[in-house]
Amino acid sequence: MNFDDAINAHVNWKMKLRSYIDGTSKDKLDPATVCKDNVCPLGQWIYADGAKFKAEPEYEPMRTSHASFHVCAADVIKKSDAGDKAGAGSMLDSGTPYAKASNDVVMHLRTIRKKVEGK
Repeated sequence: MNFDDAINAHVNWKMKLRSYIDGTSKDKLDPATVCKDNVCPLGQWIYADGAKFKAEPEYEPMRTSHASFHVCAADVIKKSDAGDKAGAGSMLDSGTPYAKASNDVVMHLRTIRKKVEGK
């Protein structure tokens, strides 16, 4: 698992969602897929190789934050698809459930990376 790649991928979701909302994205995002926390590379790692860290206190909060992140991202897509572009954009603002879940995923990943890699 490349932790830096996983962290960057989650940080980049905000830009991906903004582009989707603005209509400048070439990607079609399906909320039924995005809401699944086991489809992205990090989710696959969490439920496979990463499961060996279940005893670590950060594992379960990371897993649940990651799952919440995907639900929030899917909600942003749904709101945008329903035509509420402003509402969808505001869901990405600081202090929102999306922002909290995203920040928590990154924080927990950094903590686990430190334990695994000593960085």
